Amino acid sequence: MRYERQILMEQIGIEGQEKLNRSTVAVVGCGGLGSPVLTYLASAGIGRLVIIDFDVVSESNLNRQFLYGAEDIGKLKVVCAKERLQDLNDEIEIVGFHEKISTDNIGKFIDSADVVIDCVDNIETRILLGRACLSRNIPLVEAGVEGFYGWIMSIGVESACLECMGFEHMKIPRPGPIIGTTAGVIGSLQANECIKIILGMKGTLFGMMLQYDGINGSIDSIELQKDNSCIAHRG
Repeated sequence: MRYERQILMEQIGIEGQEKLNRSTVAVVGCGGLGSPVLTYLASAGIGRLVIIDFDVVSESNLNRQFLYGAEDIGKLKVVCAKERLQDLNDEIEIVGFHEKISTDNIGKFIDSADVVIDCVDNIETRILLGRACLSRNIPLVEAGVEGFYGWIMSIGVESACLECMGFEHMKIPRPGPIIGTTAGVIGSLQANECIKIILGMKGTLFGMMLQYDGINGSIDSIELQKDNSCIAHRG
């Protein structure tokens, strides 16, 4: 009964729900983007969620990271998130790692994943994840948020990645300005994109970027071109 409304959808059905139940998704970061991503994937019945995060809950997180409450301040995010998500759906497996991702350990986190979702806020980890997923041919759902604005794209071996666009040269303000609603919108879109990829649906965001403007209430779609000389794609 838990997944009844999803099974009623022609795009999912019983076969699609079984695909979701058999899948493994690695989510890197369980903060502003990670909160909606993890909540909706757990609710949808993704069979195994792997969560990687090295942070603790702070008061400044609470305007957007709804997996946590004031009582969690100072606690490990990955531990609190796992408890909340397991309460939400005790039928799935949730594995948490309180570790920093590096070139030495990244395989431990993503090698078993059908999809990886990037929910971090620093360029170095984004680039590391992008290269690791490309070398392993694992789909990566990437996104970013700032203020009332956000974007989302999917990355694969035949589509553009962040380094194709020169993203590694960008400067991201720290701490970044953000309202919770923007993280909620973009994180929900990331979860939706992940589900579509697992189900093998059309309309995924490989080679495309969606840009969200929360002030004007608009979403624009931009076509992206793979750079054949990109270092990340060449491995």
